[in-house]
Amino acid sequence: MNIPSYRVRPGDKVEVREASRKMARVLSALDAAEKRGIPSWLELNKDQFAGSVKTLPVREEITLPIQEQLIVEFYSR
Repeated sequence: MNIPSYRVRPGDKVEVREASRKMARVLSALDAAEKRGIPSWLELNKDQFAGSVKTLPVREEITLPIQEQLIVEFYSR
């Protein structure tokens, strides 16, 4: 997939192309993800440069400080 806004579904697998696996940005992103922790609704296979979506997250599983009301207000202009 080469569309950044592609909406993944449970069961979808995403992996890094072979040509991109040695890029410093990709390697540092994988390291950062492991340090930050992988959410329970995602699965990461660092050795294969792949991940999959186990289930869609529910609001309680998202730990980022998101204020949904601000998003709604922004898009309702």
